[in-house]
Amino acid sequence: MAGEEKQTLTPKEIIHQKFGDKAIYRIEEVHVSSNECLYRCHLQLPEFSVVSNVFKRKKDSEQSAAELALEKLGIQSQDDDDDDITVDEAWNDIVERIKYIFSDEFLSADHPLGGHLRAALQRDGERCGSLPVSVIATFDAKINSRCKVIDPSVDSDPILLMSYVMKAAAKLPDYIVVSPHVDSLRRKKPYSPAIIKALATHVKSIKVEAVHIQCTVGGEEVVKPVTLDISSGRYYLDIIAEKLGLKDGSQVMISRTIGKTSSGYECRVYAAMPKLKSFDNSWKAREKRPINESLHLEKSRNAKASFVCGLDVHGDAIVASVGYPWRSHDLEHDGVTLKSFYRICCGMSPIGIYKLSREAIIAAQLPFSFTTKSTWRGPFPREILCMFCRQQQLAEPIFTLSTAPVKPMSCILRSYQKLKDSESDDSEYQYVSKGKEEIPESGTGYRCEVKILSKSQDLVLDCTSKKFYEKENHAIQNASLDALSWLSRLFDEGDVDPLQTCYTSEHLDMVFQQRILMKEAVPRGHFRNIDERNEYEDQIRIQSITKGSLVSICYSVYLDVDADFSSDGKSRKELIESNEEIEFEVGNGSMNPHLESVVTQLAVGQYARFLTDAPAEDLFVTAATGTQRDRSDIAGFEYCVRLLGVKGPTEKQIEADFFKPSLSKQRLEYVVKHIKESSASTLVDFGCGSGSLLASLLDYPTSLQTIAGVDISQKGLVRAAKRLHSKLNKGACNLKSIILYEGSILKFDSRLHDIDIGTCLEVIEHMEEDQACQFGKTVLSLFRPKLLIVSTPNIEYNKNFHKSAPPNHLKNRSMSQLPKFRNQDHKFEWTRKQFKQWASKLAKRHNYSVYFSGVGESGKADPGFASQIAVFRRKSLSNVVEKVSEGSMQPYKVIWEWSRGNGDKKTNLS
Repeated sequence: MAGEEKQTLTPKEIIHQKFGDKAIYRIEEVHVSSNECLYRCHLQLPEFSVVSNVFKRKKDSEQSAAELALEKLGIQSQDDDDDDITVDEAWNDIVERIKYIFSDEFLSADHPLGGHLRAALQRDGERCGSLPVSVIATFDAKINSRCKVIDPSVDSDPILLMSYVMKAAAKLPDYIVVSPHVDSLRRKKPYSPAIIKALATHVKSIKVEAVHIQCTVGGEEVVKPVTLDISSGRYYLDIIAEKLGLKDGSQVMISRTIGKTSSGYECRVYAAMPKLKSFDNSWKAREKRPINESLHLEKSRNAKASFVCGLDVHGDAIVASVGYPWRSHDLEHDGVTLKSFYRICCGMSPIGIYKLSREAIIAAQLPFSFTTKSTWRGPFPREILCMFCRQQQLAEPIFTLSTAPVKPMSCILRSYQKLKDSESDDSEYQYVSKGKEEIPESGTGYRCEVKILSKSQDLVLDCTSKKFYEKENHAIQNASLDALSWLSRLFDEGDVDPLQTCYTSEHLDMVFQQRILMKEAVPRGHFRNIDERNEYEDQIRIQSITKGSLVSICYSVYLDVDADFSSDGKSRKELIESNEEIEFEVGNGSMNPHLESVVTQLAVGQYARFLTDAPAEDLFVTAATGTQRDRSDIAGFEYCVRLLGVKGPTEKQIEADFFKPSLSKQRLEYVVKHIKESSASTLVDFGCGSGSLLASLLDYPTSLQTIAGVDISQKGLVRAAKRLHSKLNKGACNLKSIILYEGSILKFDSRLHDIDIGTCLEVIEHMEEDQACQFGKTVLSLFRPKLLIVSTPNIEYNKNFHKSAPPNHLKNRSMSQLPKFRNQDHKFEWTRKQFKQWASKLAKRHNYSVYFSGVGESGKADPGFASQIAVFRRKSLSNVVEKVSEGSMQPYKVIWEWSRGNGDKKTNLS
């Protein structure tokens, strides 16, 4: 039908057309502060899944996830308005836009170009009213978008964009004067003197602090402060051109925004611009840029300036924060100091982004492993990678999850035993988790692929970890960290051949193309710490804080200034960085290794002082709180550190690091084995917590029809309900019903009488010992399960967790420093003898047999299993004193209930 508008579909609508109900969207809340919550979307398709970036609105995260899925499928999204514009229409739009920019109406507009036009009218002679083409290309968004329709590569090629502006302006010979020799445009018919007079404003002379990046004969850049003296009536681009040795502002190339000053003003790089010969595109056939043999090409390439702005800069460059803002006619400016410049440079690299976010330039390092959300400090790896891609003008990274097939426990244990047998390490203790384990534990394992593309969809990085992780988020975060670590090495070393595609296969499947990422713009050795010397010469180093612990410290770092460079001829100390309190996880590489080495030898409240070599000049100038010195002045760094507190690794962390598969997985498999052997149809988990066991049971085909969980913590039950709900939405389930109860397991509820299997895994040690006895009495005399499985830590095994310390380690520590139990929340932990006495007494009294076993090690030799297990088996019901009547005692409150066909039938979650 004539006049009917073309209907476009959103990415989500396209996905729905293709997959229908098979496309499952799951929204994750990301709490960035106590008052702000963002949203991330997980989109599961039959073949793969993707994860969006974080957004303020849920629907934006869903659309983003759909866009990523379409990219993965190779389907073009239809939601971009420019997609409906032809190349000819784009040219016409550019021509009309240029005409409008030089209209009387636009001259008074609160637009950055309006400010430049008004300033250009104050110029002298033939330059009066001439607007540099670089200004139009930089500050007009519509011209930018239309040029992308003509050629998407203009997004990373401002010289090509400027040539299109010049070509379009040439189509207005009666309105615009094109000056190809000076790369500027001006209106052919002068503006009315009345208009110019009405818009004329008196601007006071200002002095703007900036940074001058000078090229030298040897190729090394010299970074120095410079002052831009912008006098009244002068165009600031002409002032910058003079500093760069250029004729006027038309020869100045302006970069995109590279960062902000401490006051929040935008910073840009200004450098000499190659001039275009003509408006034809014959250069494309030669794959060579059409530029004059101008003086600046004879100068050295400015690697530092090129690195900061992403353009190919030759000769000197200036970094400044000055320009005309929106909604104002005044020239806006702020000072760019050496410190603010180096902070911008630091924020260009992955490790620099992390250092700045932690406000610890000298002390912090990018971690090499992600363990848990609770111990990670600073932005998560995924967020750092997204920040890096935005900084480098790359597309948002694409995360694709894949799952691993379930492997039976017997196969995993055999592989694990072979691994142990093949390792002939004589040290007292080694963590088994050495990165060699590539298969997942039982249940579903996740592996993540990270793909980074340029804005024009060229591949930059394709990285897939060979390791599998139990949780989706852990797979995504560790894959992001792998990519960040690789990119950090590029920034540190800078010796990857930019013309070659790089592959690595140690623990990653990776394809990387540097020429697309940086176009050879990465300077060597940015922000690397020089090897440091730790002057603890006469002390025996005994690490008293174990890997995985979360420590809190306060520290100060001082410059040790050589006496020869001091004003009074005496050596001095100048504060360069300090932090009143900062937390970090021991053993994941998030802190300067020498600082961590000293901290792990301290007791809480102790203080230490040590010396190191100074790092690279870039790094200490970035961190400096006020002083700015040449590196030749610096004798070294002095660290002063105090240990404020230590929170040991969680029981789950210790066990996960020590055992492969983890103890929780081994306990799960132990329960599943008894479910299958007994053909049980009902199971109750006493002390279910956040539902780890119940949710894991959904991954196994068993005879179970009904499962239930009981816990006194409503917070834990809320997490359990969410976990179960999420799993039930993902796939089929053989169960008929699931119920979560809030209540004390020391009390009896008749609805759970005579169940097939009861479990109580790693729960009783969180009670007082008399309560553990009360629980045993209640469950065996009243609940009367056919089978009861109880597990608890074996305290005799705990000594194995401390064998990484030297032999005299325990002797040198006070009793208060020694970890009494495996978890600080444990009220007690029993030896094998104590556990057997407890269980045997209960079994005899309530007509049960009991069998002892365990998981973690073989249990045949001392100190036995890491986690000891008692299996109670009911002999008969003949000794039950009181028959339990239906509904007689129901103190438990149903918190959440699910049944097949009805979904979440009942919720009492507050």
